[in-house]
Amino acid sequence: MGGLRLSAWAAAPSPCPSSATARGFPRSPSDWRGLRGRRGRSRCAPSSPPSASPALSLGAAGRLRVGADREWLWDCRGGGLGGGGGGKKDYAKEMEAAVRVVQVACTLCQRVQDSLLLADPGSGSGGVHSKLDRSPVTVADWGVQATVSWLLSDCFGDENVSIVAEEDDKTLSSSDGTALLESVVAAVNGCLVEAPKYGLRSPEKDLGPHDVLQAIRKCSSTGGPKGRFWVLDPVDGTLGFVRGDQYAIALALIEDGEVVLGVLGCPNYPMKKEWLNYHQRYYRLMSKVAPPTSGSWNKGCVMYAHKGCGQAWMQPLVHDFGMLSWHNSREVQVSSVSDPVSATFCEPVEKANSSHSFTAGLAHSVGLRNQPLRVYSMVKYAAIARGDAEIFMKFARAGYKEKIWDHAAGVVIIQEAGGVVTDAGGCPLDFSRGVYLEGLDRGIIACSGALLHRRILQAVDASWNSSTL
Repeated sequence: MGGLRLSAWAAAPSPCPSSATARGFPRSPSDWRGLRGRRGRSRCAPSSPPSASPALSLGAAGRLRVGADREWLWDCRGGGLGGGGGGKKDYAKEMEAAVRVVQVACTLCQRVQDSLLLADPGSGSGGVHSKLDRSPVTVADWGVQATVSWLLSDCFGDENVSIVAEEDDKTLSSSDGTALLESVVAAVNGCLVEAPKYGLRSPEKDLGPHDVLQAIRKCSSTGGPKGRFWVLDPVDGTLGFVRGDQYAIALALIEDGEVVLGVLGCPNYPMKKEWLNYHQRYYRLMSKVAPPTSGSWNKGCVMYAHKGCGQAWMQPLVHDFGMLSWHNSREVQVSSVSDPVSATFCEPVEKANSSHSFTAGLAHSVGLRNQPLRVYSMVKYAAIARGDAEIFMKFARAGYKEKIWDHAAGVVIIQEAGGVVTDAGGCPLDFSRGVYLEGLDRGIIACSGALLHRRILQAVDASWNSSTL
């Protein structure tokens, strides 16, 4: 694999910080040693504190070197990473690059969404377009795909990067797509020029239309059971995006059919659970009435996790917080609620590919009393991983096929935060069979704990034959 090329000035502690970091900055080198996870689970611990003037480079075995004589080691002791090995691979370089890349993508999306919301509805500016299946697509969808593709290729070498992603270049390459392509190119260059702010490298010169189209076309892998490939949903929940509501940027790495890491960018996911019950336009209005202080985690976040680490993490957006520092990361955990009466369940907002009536019946049968939390995109996965909800149920209508980019990143984050994700038959989701979740049994169920998960599975078995799905 090609060497990871990151900006020399960027601070480089591990993207899986220690619990000491999450509670407060360690006061002495001894504070960094011997950290263990909750209930005996693995704990990612850096081998030494950061130097005062870091300069990042990459050594062997995933070591992220800070300064001339400091080293920061991704070390999930007992989880098979770094020095604790057990023969498993170390994905420290991939994780760090993925988090930084998603941070850049979040900034691009925020800028495009702001321009859409400020545009005059009657201006005919054409900010939202329709794909062949009539689903919406925007400059952000193509812009994020091109940006992520270019940055990953720059980090690891073009020949080492294979990507499965949602968008193609047909609309942009058409005779009617010239103006749209120009908008995408402008959005991409506007973010890539700021890549050093995120610890990544900018192109030596602006990308041209051909370069952007090539970056989009590169995301044409079909996945499968062998080899390594990235999975990208550039804007998951485009309907939420264009309405000024929730959406996510989802990036995952799959190797030999298994999701090994996932990153979710949630630019509109507020820190307070209560805000999820309001439309984002109201949240934006209230934020203007009482502006939060700088760096207060007022708005969006990026979540990430590595399979086998036993932890999931969250950090604020660079665009909102002003800087990328791993010391700002916090560990996230699923809710401890196991009583259905107190549990909250999530479901998709749109009825087009999910049955609200069936989930409502299931909720009633297992004793769920709270109103469902209807949220666009993989923010539902983020809500469960962070403990804001306990259950996500999705039962697609006949003929609808789930895509791997809609679930891969969210699944590994929930699992590492302590939750459970399977199909409705209790089997793990299979990401090894191409771009679709082939063999899916009825639907998808994600829960904060095994007890709730078991109750939902039993309710599905009892109710399925009487459903119209």
